[in-house]
Amino acid sequence: MDGWDVLVETAQDLAILSLGATGAIFDNARVEQAFGPNSALLAISVVAVNLIFSAIIVFARAKAIKGNEHFSFFGGIIVLFLGFLALGCTAGVLVWSYRQGS
Repeated sequence: MDGWDVLVETAQDLAILSLGATGAIFDNARVEQAFGPNSALLAISVVAVNLIFSAIIVFARAKAIKGNEHFSFFGGIIVLFLGFLALGCTAGVLVWSYRQGS
């Protein structure tokens, strides 16, 4: 791994973390109470958005590997931003549900 490829690895790790955290968040009773009967639909939507971000990250990484290229700083930051967006979607649901309860 050379150059700024570590940013892409980090983005992929963040996307995986967000997918795993989604299940734990929607198992929380407070989240289920905040969103009511729409809780399952929201969980599926968050997973779908996270999968889209994850797919973009994987495709960018696969293209770089296939072309035997490395990411520039700017390219790495863009992909890292997608990883943070994935994690932000999941965290946003948790923050929203806890702010609704208070």
